[in-house]
Order: sequence, then structure tokens, then C-alpha cells
Amino acid sequence: MAQPTINYAPETCAWCGGTGRFGEGNFKCPSCEGRGSVLVAQPPHKCAWCEGNGHVGEYQDRCPTCNGSGWVHVMKA
Repeated sequence: MAQPTINYAPETCAWCGGTGRFGEGNFKCPSCEGRGSVLVAQPPHKCAWCEGNGHVGEYQDRCPTCNGSGWVHVMKA
């Protein structure tokens, strides 16, 4: 039985907003590793836990479900 083909396309990283950097120290984004986008299985689905924001809680911690990307089914680099 053949495996279905999964197509991936780049989507903007929610944690850094597509800049590849975050914070006052201009650190490399840990979610997209500084690329500004992540590869997401198509069709894209926003993370239900953080509602696609990439952060949760009072202190704006990175979402543990999507690791801050804002998307589910992200290809690991």
C-alpha cells in the first residue's frame, strides 16, 4: 500500500512574526531557527492550543503544542 504524499509549504512563524528574531537582544528565533517561516503540511492548520499566536499564558510563554510556530504538522528541520 502506497503512503500518501504530504506537501509542505512555508508559513510565517508566529513566535517572531516572520522576522527570524525576537526579544530586545535580537536573538535568533527558537521556533523557526531564524528563518522567519516554518514548513507546514498543506492545507495549513493553526494550532488550536494557542489559536495560532505561538504563545500562551500570562507571561507569553512559547506554546508547548506547536513550539511557538503557531501551526500544527510542522516539518522538523
